[in-house]
Amino acid sequence: MSAPRPVLEPPLRVRVAYGVSDLGASLTFVAVNTWLLYVLVNVAGVPPIWAGAVFVIGRLVDAVTDPVMGVLADRWRDRFGRLPFLRWGALPLAVAFAAVWWSPDLGPVAAVVYAIASFVAFGIAYTVVQVPTMALTPELAQDYDGRTALTSWRIGFGVVASLLAVAAPPLVVLAVAGGGDLAAAGPEGWRAMGVAFGLVAMAAYLTTAFVVPEPPRRPQPTTPERAGGGSWIGAFRSPGFAAVFSIFLVVTIGLMIVNSMLPFFLESALRLPGEAQTVVLGLLFGTAVVAFPAWGRASEAWGKRAALTVGLVLLAGSVLALVAFAPVGAVGPTLLGLTALAGVGLAAVMMLPWAMLPDVVEFDALAVGRRREGLLYALFTFGQKAAGSIGVFANALVAAAFGYVQGSAIQSDATIVGLRAMTGPVAAGVFVVAALLVWTYPITRATHEAARAELAAREGARTAAPGGDPAAAATGGAEADHALR
Repeated sequence: MSAPRPVLEPPLRVRVAYGVSDLGASLTFVAVNTWLLYVLVNVAGVPPIWAGAVFVIGRLVDAVTDPVMGVLADRWRDRFGRLPFLRWGALPLAVAFAAVWWSPDLGPVAAVVYAIASFVAFGIAYTVVQVPTMALTPELAQDYDGRTALTSWRIGFGVVASLLAVAAPPLVVLAVAGGGDLAAAGPEGWRAMGVAFGLVAMAAYLTTAFVVPEPPRRPQPTTPERAGGGSWIGAFRSPGFAAVFSIFLVVTIGLMIVNSMLPFFLESALRLPGEAQTVVLGLLFGTAVVAFPAWGRASEAWGKRAALTVGLVLLAGSVLALVAFAPVGAVGPTLLGLTALAGVGLAAVMMLPWAMLPDVVEFDALAVGRRREGLLYALFTFGQKAAGSIGVFANALVAAAFGYVQGSAIQSDATIVGLRAMTGPVAAGVFVVAALLVWTYPITRATHEAARAELAAREGARTAAPGGDPAAAATGGAEADHALR
């Protein structure tokens, strides 16, 4: 009789509690990258070019803090675990996020300084909680499909949070302002949104921190550590990491171009009031929530590369059609249908790059000589933030170059040309580039299983060596999975 297949993914309780963390991550990250440029330009009175510079300056700081946090998360993991970062960092994240939206009336120069300071504080607080959270993925689920399944729970919650992040702010702001154009609304509604979202994010991370058990320490491989392997630059020499990082970078640039331009496009190019914008944005992410399980099944059947390629092509075609055919001034069947189609592609594009990254962990461990999930995810987190800022800054440049008028929903024909170009052709072109890059990713289900087997053999050799525990090599994985229950 064959031995039963080991459990390679955590139980439902752990999967759900881990997924909840992305309510906090996506609610804050997507809200910032969708609405902050709009708020800085139309509410705080920051010129578009300087509003875009806020994002760039913040990411220069992240270039230092994110890799440092990854190294700390790995070094402290065996002494303290990863979850204490969430328990102690959730409240500072909520406070920093609320501060981003406060927009005090300080004058143009002071408004820019305040925006930079609050944005940097938010970026650091986000890194402190998000890097350890993400590093749990390969520790909680071990194999190729198990990691896709676990990631699907996290991104599923993230899509719901993204829906709230893009669709709820207009409702909150206009309710506080008593109606009118969103561009002319005061800061009070944005401040209320910042506090509410910050509290939700704090609750989400604390739920994960106190429900998910800390994974037990796994044996490290015995290969001597490669020279330079401990550096963040060395991570890019590990099989698959440079490819998946490049894919993720390009995908995120495209997503953030669309996300941060949509409020401008819907309001000025399609002439939709705030309530109608909520309908469109809600449908976009609501469709993604519904389509999400289908992409998980597609990944299992086709592999991650093929599924992501289809999703990217679908999303590229959808945004092109949306800009070309959506009618002005009405929420009709054409606009709703194209928005729903874009939502289907969005689900794949949001999930699958994150499902690819944990498969790199074993290849990196074999190459370097030790596991370093924290560093790999820190680099990914920095890439996400940097790419998002590139997308937002590109939109800010276009808004400035095409003469966007601050505080007004009515824009010139020339400005609308720029808004349409970024939402449609430019974003679609970025997604096509990403689809081409997907096929540089070398890891498949078969190669990942082989890497896991080799890593397990090395760990077994270590425990069977003099002074080791031979039984631990056979039972360590099972005990680790049982501990998650």
